Amino acid sequence: MFLTLIHHAYGAAIYDEPFRLHVAFIAIPVILILMLCFHIYQKQASPLSRNISIWVFTLITIVIPVGVIGLYEGTYNHLLKNVMYFGGASQAAIDKFFPSPIYEMPNNYIFEVTGIFQFVLGVHLIWSMIKFGKETFRKKK
Repeated sequence: MFLTLIHHAYGAAIYDEPFRLHVAFIAIPVILILMLCFHIYQKQASPLSRNISIWVFTLITIVIPVGVIGLYEGTYNHLLKNVMYFGGASQAAIDKFFPSPIYEMPNNYIFEVTGIFQFVLGVHLIWSMIKFGKETFRKKK
């Protein structure tokens, strides 16, 4: 989520498109909620509080950082766009999937690398969540 904030702020600055800052209205609350849930999970003695916090943490993580950011933003908005662009797809095909002015064609290394890295972190997060889930539910037995 922090990478997403940096990526979108950078995109807003280099493309002079303030609308890209909309992600802050999603990312900052998500970061705060995830931090709170994890804190409750680690510090609360009540099994009910711990269970609720870990389920909220898991659900939000799967939907926002993994789904919206990793799979959609990282995979579609950047990885696929770069594969099509540098892979020689026709301009008509690229325009169909990535219409202007919403999308910028790859023209800034930092912007595209940080965008693709959201996919990489999303995949890593999936594996981390699986491992965390196995460890968490193994403790309950």
